[in-house]
Amino acid sequence: LIIIKLLMKAIKKALDRSKLERAIRSFILSCARVLLWVLVALIIADKLSIPSASLVAVLSVAGLAFSLSLQNTLSNVFAGFTLLMTRPFSSGDFVELGTTTGTVISSGLFYVSLVTADRKEIHIPNSDAAASRITNYSAEPNRRVDLTFGLEYSCPAAAVREALLDAARADSRVLTEPAPEVVVSAYQASSVEYTLRVWTTNAEYWNVYFALNENCRTELEKNGLSMAFDRLDVRIIEDK
Repeated sequence: LIIIKLLMKAIKKALDRSKLERAIRSFILSCARVLLWVLVALIIADKLSIPSASLVAVLSVAGLAFSLSLQNTLSNVFAGFTLLMTRPFSSGDFVELGTTTGTVISSGLFYVSLVTADRKEIHIPNSDAAASRITNYSAEPNRRVDLTFGLEYSCPAAAVREALLDAARADSRVLTEPAPEVVVSAYQASSVEYTLRVWTTNAEYWNVYFALNENCRTELEKNGLSMAFDRLDVRIIEDK
């Protein structure tokens, strides 16, 4: 008992000095405590002349039955352990896990809890989270906003570029470095596509996105530049 106490103290001190998550530290401590007590049980059985091989066999069968009955739970535990060790995201990060997008509020040994933009709390099993594609939108401090506009072929490219850049410069939340840029991204059947690329902070991404969507159209109309729409020319040929 004294040795177990000393070993647990040493393990706890070593874990406290590490940068591991609290959930991982608790999990390692629990596993270490169980293993030490199993070792104590085997030593006591040996001193009492109880065949340790039989005891090990019984424990193995019991452990197998226990693991099979808790297969899904153990899968979540080990997946949670993997997520906490690799740390693809932290609490407060805005992430996309599979088809679910939201802000991480907690990541434990069983579930990852997210809060969506419309304030729904979703708990995703760790096994599903670890197996899905993880996109962390908060990993970098800044994000790029890409907006595409379709203009008529008659609109001068230089005038379109200047109008879109004016709309971007008018928003103080748009970063000056990297500088905003406008590129011709595609030639469609009824329009020329221009893409405006600006950088902003993570916190202002959606505010800038929606504001520029509106301000760019206003700026284009102010400069007499018409946004295109799909059209179909019909020609009637008379038979002679």
